Amino acid sequence: MLSKKQMEELILKSAIAVAVDEMAVVSYYLLNPLFDTGDLEIRREIINNLIIEAKLPKGRYAYSLQSATDERYLGQGLNRKVLHLLKELANHNYDYFIGIMGYDNVITQKSSLKMGWKHYGDVGIGLLAVIGTTVENHNKLG
Repeated sequence: MLSKKQMEELILKSAIAVAVDEMAVVSYYLLNPLFDTGDLEIRREIINNLIIEAKLPKGRYAYSLQSATDERYLGQGLNRKVLHLLKELANHNYDYFIGIMGYDNVITQKSSLKMGWKHYGDVGIGLLAVIGTTVENHNKLG
């Protein structure tokens, strides 16, 4: 459990976009730049290696992106809208978001492509996807 100080810091330094229906959060995207979710160094190493190999552009990457959408709202474009809002909120601090998808999470893999994520294959801890926070940055992706 986070301490009060950690929670305040998370609120101040994070970015979150949410969709609400009938006073309940039904979709969200959260950037968590403060707390390691268990593989932060691995994620940084993966991105650095892909930059060195010229498979990804240099830039400011957000390594800890979390999202969820209530299954009743899937397939309605809501997830895309919330992601777009987060990109607008965070593009002054980040050029790219990364996501690591589970190998068996076919639904997320398909929907991420529809939303504009670029897939970079298996990186040892899952399947890597990257999206630019602006059209200019997105166009730099391979």
